[in-house]
Order: sequence, then structure tokens, then C-alpha cells
Amino acid sequence: MTTAKTIVRGAAAFGLAALVSFAIVAYGQGLWQPLVIANIKFHPEIPWAAPTMAVLLAGLLAYLSGRGWPRATSERRRELFRWNRMPWSTFFLAVGAGVLGLAAFGGLWIAAADLVHIPAGVQPKLGHIPLPTAISFLVMSALAAPLSEEAAFRGYAMGILQKAWGHAPAAIVGSTLLFAAVHFVQGIDAVKLSLYFGAGLIFALLGYMTNSLYAAMAVHSLGDVLGFTVLWPHDQIPHAMGFADPLFAPALAALAVFAPLTVLAFRKLHAVSRPLRAAPPPRALGALPVAA
Repeated sequence: MTTAKTIVRGAAAFGLAALVSFAIVAYGQGLWQPLVIANIKFHPEIPWAAPTMAVLLAGLLAYLSGRGWPRATSERRRELFRWNRMPWSTFFLAVGAGVLGLAAFGGLWIAAADLVHIPAGVQPKLGHIPLPTAISFLVMSALAAPLSEEAAFRGYAMGILQKAWGHAPAAIVGSTLLFAAVHFVQGIDAVKLSLYFGAGLIFALLGYMTNSLYAAMAVHSLGDVLGFTVLWPHDQIPHAMGFADPLFAPALAALAVFAPLTVLAFRKLHAVSRPLRAAPPPRALGALPVAA
């Protein structure tokens, strides 16, 4: 009976984490696409969608960090958000480890795309849009996803699961599964979703090790820039498989060189950031009484 209750509670926590994290992403990114479409249709010469989205994102992050109504949930929202400070030296070490991970991940993505066909992702067509507006779209796209997704998955989802399951590795894997699942819009393909899972692990480890979203958000943003400029355009262009692709050999080299360096950097980060993880795990969403 105890085991059955544990399973039910664990599954309920996973369902709650999925519901909350998907809702955050739906707000953080679901509003951005209509704004882009509207900006293209109405006065594309004025990049008004990006500043509008910046205001909406600021409101989202303020609420998730504990501000706003209801006040009874402020503390638990603040804890789950993981908006925690860290020494600058730890921040730069975390970002450096994440960048090494992105270099290895980029090599893995290109090599996998050359060896196993994966569906091309959604790549925005910005050729007919005025340059300032196009740049504003790219910049905001590289901010909206990292801010909302890190808050959703490495903040709320991982915090809910860590409290409910009691094991950080399980919470990392569970929240990363949700992160990969939400990217089904880029193609329902096992290989591609596995690649998103790999990227999510990088961000999740940064969030867990530093007990903060600062470094994870920064690295996630750089990862999206890598996707916009290299990985997704590579998938859009028909190319030969394997060594016939000029990027295949450099991709393998990047994977071979940067993967071991990534492991070493994360081991160093894990040791340096140990005091940051000494704080108690965030309370679950139902841990505090709701004011009448």
C-alpha cells in the first residue's frame, strides 16, 4: 500500500510539474509568435513586437519570482524560481562549462543529422522584413525561450519533482523529459527529441549545481543563437550523408574534443558550487497553506 501511494504521489507530482511548466512556456512563447505575425503584418518597419514581449516577459518573471497576488504563494514561488545569487567566479565557471557543452552538443547534432535523417525544424523566413525588425525578432527569440523554459523546467518543474521524489538525479531527468517533450513542435522524431533531451541535461545540470537559473539562462540563450545560426539552417539545406557533408568531420572533431572538456568542467563546477546546494530544496506547490 505504501509503495502504491508513493507511486501515485510521484506520478501526481510529475503531472503537476508538466501542467505548471507547460503553462509557463505557453505564456512565454505562445504570446511571442502572434506578436511576430502581427508585427510583420502591421508596420514591419517598426520593431514594436520585441519591446512588447519584453514587458510581458518581465511581468511573467516578476510573478514567478514571488511578486503579485496571491501573497500566500509568494514564498514558494520565489523558492521554485531559483533566482538565487552566486559568486561571479562560479557564474563564469558555470557559463564556461555550458559553452563547452554546447560546442560538443553542436557537433553531436550535426553528426546525427548527417547519419540519421531528422525533420527540419521551424526556421523563420526573415528575408523580406526590414533589418532592424528582423534583428529584434532574433534577439527576442533568443531571450523568450531561455527565460520562460528555464523558469518552467529548471525552476518550477525540477523544484516540484525534487521535493516530491527526494532525489535530485530523478528530478533532473524528469524535468528534462518535459523539456524535450515540449519541443515536439520542431518534429515528432525520436532522434531529434533525444537531442533536445541532451541539450536539456546541460541546462538542468547548470541549474541544479548552482541552485540558480542565471547561468542556465545565459547558456540556453547562447544555445538558441547556435541553433538559429548553425544547426537549424544546416537541417534546412538538403545535404549528403556522412563525410560528404563538409561539416561532418569538424562536427565529429568538436564532439571528440569538447565532450571530455565538458565533463571536466562540470566536475569542477560541481565541487566549487557545493555550498550553493546546501540550501534546503524548494517546497512543493502545496506545502504552504492558502489564505482564506
